Amino acid sequence: MTSPVVERRLAAILAADVVGYSRLVGIDEEGTIARLARLREEVIDPITAKYGGRLFKTTGDGIFIEFASIVDAMRCATEIQRQLAVAADEPPGRDGMTFRVGVNLGDIVVEGEDILGDGVNIAARLEGLAEPGGICVPGKVYQEVHNKLDVGFEYAGEQTVKNIEAPITTYRVLLDPGMAGKTLQAGKRNPLPRATIALAAVIILAIAGVLAWQQPWKESVGPTEAAIATPVERSIAVLPFQNMSGDASQAYFADGIAEDIITDLSKISDLFVIASNTSFQYREPSLDLGNVSRELGVRYILEGSVRHAGDRVRINAQLVDARTGGQIWAERYDGDLADVFAAQDQVTASIIDALKLTLTPDERKAVETRATDNAEAYDAYLRGLELLAERRRYDHDANAEALEAFEQAVAIDPQYALALAGLAWGKYLRTTTIHQDLGAEAIFEMARKSVELDDNALARRVLAREHFSLLGFDWVITDKDVDLARRQLERAHELQPNDPDVLVDLAIVLVFTGEPERALEMVERARELNPNQPDWYFAASGIARLVTGDADGAVRDLSRWSLADPNFPRPHLFLAAAQANAGRQEAAKASLAQYHDLYILGLRSIAAIRSRWPMAPEHLEILIEGLRKAGMDEGR
Repeated sequence: MTSPVVERRLAAILAADVVGYSRLVGIDEEGTIARLARLREEVIDPITAKYGGRLFKTTGDGIFIEFASIVDAMRCATEIQRQLAVAADEPPGRDGMTFRVGVNLGDIVVEGEDILGDGVNIAARLEGLAEPGGICVPGKVYQEVHNKLDVGFEYAGEQTVKNIEAPITTYRVLLDPGMAGKTLQAGKRNPLPRATIALAAVIILAIAGVLAWQQPWKESVGPTEAAIATPVERSIAVLPFQNMSGDASQAYFADGIAEDIITDLSKISDLFVIASNTSFQYREPSLDLGNVSRELGVRYILEGSVRHAGDRVRINAQLVDARTGGQIWAERYDGDLADVFAAQDQVTASIIDALKLTLTPDERKAVETRATDNAEAYDAYLRGLELLAERRRYDHDANAEALEAFEQAVAIDPQYALALAGLAWGKYLRTTTIHQDLGAEAIFEMARKSVELDDNALARRVLAREHFSLLGFDWVITDKDVDLARRQLERAHELQPNDPDVLVDLAIVLVFTGEPERALEMVERARELNPNQPDWYFAASGIARLVTGDADGAVRDLSRWSLADPNFPRPHLFLAAAQANAGRQEAAKASLAQYHDLYILGLRSIAAIRSRWPMAPEHLEILIEGLRKAGMDEGR
C-alpha cells in the first residue's frame, strides 16, 4: 500500500498575536474579546483581503495568514501594524491592544484547510521575537523585500528558537516611512546622548581599573568577537554616493559611480576594500564616520554625491581619515556626461596617492584602463549593474530589465567587455534560477569574448561555471572539470584580489580540489570584506567544515545555506551528511528526505555520488559516510 502524497508548497506566512492578552483578559474578559473582534473586523480582515491573504488558523489571541507573495505578506503586515498604531490611540475602547507580527517564507505542508511545517513554526517563533507593535522577519525575507517596501530594517542578530535546529538570522522592520530603503546595524535606532555614553565609558573604565588592581596576577586576554574592529592601516569603505538629481530614478547612476570606484580599488592587492553589499547599507546623509570606521574595521572613508541632469554631471567626493576625522582631500567635478570617466580616474588616483599604495604594473594598467569611452553605453551598463545587484539577482523582472540594459550597452559599444560580462552573468543567473534555457554555450562564448576584449573577473566567474558549479544546476554544466574551474577563478582572484564573491567562488572549488583549510581562509577573508555576507557564502564554509571533520560547524553553516533557498536540493544533501556525522540522525533523515523530494532525477544513491562528485578521496569518504548514516541507498 502506497503512502498518500503529502502536498507541499512554498508560501509566505504571517503570524500575529496580542501582547499581554492573558493580562487584558484577566482585567476585562468580555471587553478584551469584543475589542479583538472589532479590530479583526475593521482592520485586520479588510487588509488581509486587500493583499490576497487567507486566514487558516486562529489561537484565541493569535492568527496565521497565508500569502502566495512574500511582498504582499509584508505589505499586509506593515499596513496592519500602522493601522493598529493609530487605532490604539483612538477612543473608545481600543486602547491597550498591541500586536506582535512575524513573517516567514518557507516550505509548508497542507492538510485540508490547515497548514503545518517549519514555514509556519518559524513564523510563530519570529512573532515571539518581535517587539510590541513591531514585525520580525528572517534574513531570506529581508533579502527578498528590503528594496521593495516603504520601510527600513534593523539587523537583530542570530537567534536560537525552540524546536528549530539552526539559528535564524533576524531583522526588525522599521515602520517609519522616513526609514524606507535603509538597513541599520543592531542598536542604531535610538542612540544614547553623548553625555550618557561618556558617563558610561567613565564608569566602565573605573570598574575595569578596580578589577585590574584587585587581580594583578590575571593575564590580559585578546579582544572578543564582539569587540569593535580595529581599522586596518590601508583600508577603505566607499559609501553610496548621494543622488542629488532630484529624480529617484537616477539613483542607479550614483550607485554605479561608487560601485565602479570600488571595483577599481578592489584590483589593488595592497588595499583592503569593503564590498558594496556592506558599505551601501550606510545611506544616511549625515553619518558618524567614526562609527562607520569602527563597525567596518577601516581607516579611510570615501563619500560623495552625484547630480545627473541630461548630459551634465556634477560629482562631489571627499576622502576622510576616520581615525582623526580629518579630510584628506575633497574635489568637485563638473562637466558633460563623457567627463565622468576622467572624474572617476581622478578619484581613484587621488586615493592611491593619499594612501601611498604600491601598485604592480598589471594593477596600474588594470586601474587606468577604461572599459568604454562611450557615455551612453556606460549609462546603460550602470542601469544593468544596479538591476543585477546581489539584492535583486533573483528578482526575475529586474533580471529581464538588466539583460535589456546590458544588451543596449553592447549594441552601442560592441567592444565593451564589462557589459558583455554583465550580459553573460545575467543570462547565466536567469538560466539557473528559473530554468529558462538561454543557451549555455552561447553564454560561455560571450564570456570568452569579454575576456579577449579586456580580461575581467566577472567573465572569469562565468567561465568557471562552464566546468563546475556547486550553486547552479547540472544541466548548465557542459564539462565537469573542477581543475579547469579553479584556473578561471585563480585568474579572477588575480584580477580582483579584494572581491569577496570571487574569494568564495574560489573557496568552493578549493574544497573540491582537496584544500578545505585554504578554502576556510578564503571565506574568512571574504567575510571581512563583506560583513553583510549573502547566505551562499555558507556553502563554501559548510562543506569545508564537513570534510575536515568539524561536523557541528558544518551543520551550523549548511543550515544557514539551506534556509536561504529551501527549494534548492543541494544544500540538503550536504546538510544530511553533516547532521549524521554530528550524531543527529533524525534531522539527517529529514534533510535527506527533503533532498530526495526536491531532486527526483538523479544522484539518489551513494554510488551515484561517488561517481559524480570531484572530491579528494579522503574527503569524499567523509561525505559518503555521513550520507550512509543518514540512510542513503548504496546503489550500483
